Amino acid sequence: MQHNLAGKVVLITGAGGGIGFATARAFLEEGASVVGGDLDPGALAALGDDRVLPVEADLRDPDGAPRLVQAALDRFGRVDVLHNNAGVATVRPGGFLGVGDDDWRDVLELNLLGYVRMSRAVLPHMLERGSGVLLHTASEAARMPNPRLPDYSVAKAGVLMLSKTLAREFTPRGVRSNVISPGFIRTAVYDRPGGLADALAEEFGTDRETALKRYVELNGIPAGRLGRPEEVAAAAVHLASDASAFVSGAEIVVDGGVTPTV
Repeated sequence: MQHNLAGKVVLITGAGGGIGFATARAFLEEGASVVGGDLDPGALAALGDDRVLPVEADLRDPDGAPRLVQAALDRFGRVDVLHNNAGVATVRPGGFLGVGDDDWRDVLELNLLGYVRMSRAVLPHMLERGSGVLLHTASEAARMPNPRLPDYSVAKAGVLMLSKTLAREFTPRGVRSNVISPGFIRTAVYDRPGGLADALAEEFGTDRETALKRYVELNGIPAGRLGRPEEVAAAAVHLASDASAFVSGAEIVVDGGVTPTV
């Protein structure tokens, strides 16, 4: 353990897989307890660790956030860190004009309003204790808009301003807020049957791994590979620790150097 997180309680949304699950495991390795919210938290339950509380939660439901926070308080009596991570991204082949109102509502409801609701639900508890950390998962799409993900790009740009707003108001009261922006991380989006790897293999007329290598080349990722969820989790652990006590309102980009903007 390097970050002195023993005894801390971390609440992670979207913790059932991908970046959220990797982050949950990273915090457990640092000695923290984890409350993981997800539509399917089965992977967390399978860890068999009594420091893990899996909670089935849908953050599109206005009652989901307060219920998740209350579950954490009932079990552990506190929440030291909130990691807003739940999200959805749907490729829009028709671009902006192919996205209807229902599509916009669906993406904004989870990717932005879900973060607002979770922050609103946990902040009174953190402010009462005079300390806390808010982390929010954005994306390289927030600064590098993707025409195939217009609604997702807009939602993630909103996350950047949400964190800045929270940091400005609540850092003086002991609650820090920061963003982690991953890019091209190899999660189930790539590897599930019929996922992006399969689609790329079909498009390029080759096997999955060769297709992914070509994908990396076409996207100009300077690191020369896709990222791993564990690499995003490492950033989350660092930002949650006292090593980042003077960091608030910041964005940490974990994308292998691909984002070209400042």
